[in-house]
Amino acid sequence: MAAELPRDLVVKLYNQIGQDPELPRRNPTIAAWQEPPHRLSDVQSETLPQTVDFAIIGSGITGCSVAKSLLENSLSDNKSVAVFEARRLTTGATSRNGGFLSSHAPSFFSSFAETVGIESATKIGRFCERTLEEIKRVAEAEGLYDECQIRPVEIAVTANDNELLNKIGESFRMFDENIPENTRKCVSVSKEDAEKEYGLKDIVGAFIYQSHVFWPYRLVTGLFQRLLDRYPQRFAVETNTPVTSITLSGGSAYPYILTTPRGTVRAAKVFHCTSGFTGHLLPKLRGPIYPCRLTMSCAPPGPQFGNRPMAWLWHVPQTYDPQTRTVEQGLYWMQQNAQTGDLFYGGDLQKLEDFISANDTGYSADAANNLKTLLPQKIFARGWTDPATGLTISAMDPHHTWSGILSMTADQQPIVGALPVAISGRDVAGGEWIAAGFNGYGMGQCWSSGEAIARMALGERKPEWLPDVFLSTEKRLTGPSMTTGAAFESFFNR
Repeated sequence: MAAELPRDLVVKLYNQIGQDPELPRRNPTIAAWQEPPHRLSDVQSETLPQTVDFAIIGSGITGCSVAKSLLENSLSDNKSVAVFEARRLTTGATSRNGGFLSSHAPSFFSSFAETVGIESATKIGRFCERTLEEIKRVAEAEGLYDECQIRPVEIAVTANDNELLNKIGESFRMFDENIPENTRKCVSVSKEDAEKEYGLKDIVGAFIYQSHVFWPYRLVTGLFQRLLDRYPQRFAVETNTPVTSITLSGGSAYPYILTTPRGTVRAAKVFHCTSGFTGHLLPKLRGPIYPCRLTMSCAPPGPQFGNRPMAWLWHVPQTYDPQTRTVEQGLYWMQQNAQTGDLFYGGDLQKLEDFISANDTGYSADAANNLKTLLPQKIFARGWTDPATGLTISAMDPHHTWSGILSMTADQQPIVGALPVAISGRDVAGGEWIAAGFNGYGMGQCWSSGEAIARMALGERKPEWLPDVFLSTEKRLTGPSMTTGAAFESFFNR
């Protein structure tokens, strides 16, 4: 598709990929997941501490995992931990996503095998499975399982194109073959049976497998609350406190100076868990990691749709319209709330330049209008009949529409580990750590990535379960697969 783009648009996209994402914007769109806001939404200390042993930037699920892992590890030896959040608590990507507690590895296994090899693809698959089990274990142990509505669902993976469906099927087959311990096997369903059973239209077939969905915002805010209650002398969360710069002051146990609008804090170690905003404090990662804005809505179901323990993934070919300069991104997703029946769904058809953005204070009109008609007009053959007229509903009226900022990487793998001095620009080996760049599939990767960098920062060896292809080595981050050009090309090959 990249070859179809006009030269001026290509130049514009290159510039957008490599530009400063800036700090998270004030007054972002409000996701349905974020309501009602948690009582700790604006929590902060009366005054900032002068020093902190471990400074975590970002209060999403990755930052939460880092904090919990540090606080509970005996190697941290009662050292202090502080989370710095630019906005309200957990209002970034974690609380703007689809709420899928599932792995992307089965659908992408063949692609991973092609780019990083079968062995690494298998390790990624097992890593994601571990992450999902850890999230469920932690939620259960902390008494949050019901609060965050973790529940089993049947996921229908569909496509309207035979080539796409065959690729997905081959990927599932390879995943099952190489990870035989996975018991949630995928089942192929014919076009006719999928249309009859699930009310879909314009598909060529489907695959069905078992997984889970949940309410991520409630899990993460609930965990932060418990950590603050459990470690009042060691742990602080500083919301509405953006870190605007990181500088060095040598010869100190706390070499890092974090500047915020509320003052400065000196830190011994720094953890970057800032997703699509990573490049703001780490300029040399602009390009290797870049923001991507996607859109979601929440709306009541059609009059005859009902409420089923289901989630859906619809794959469509990525297409470009030269007249409007819009791109259909290639994937739509949806889950249904078990209690209210509300549908949480997303995916995008919008101008290319509207994708490469870190601005979640709004969303494109193209994306919003597409989501209004997507379900009754494009996806479902039944469930959306107006009782008064007997006609199919033309458009939905969502309760909420919002945007969220993903962190994409040029080589399509997360960046996890110690930041090389050549990348941070600050000459303290092992002082800065990163877990970011989850390419829209964070729920199967973030928690274990945060745990891994916390443990390694405390002096433990790299966990065996962490894939080597995720590691933040200088060779990888400065290599040909992480250039702005590589990022541009990979955007169209996902």
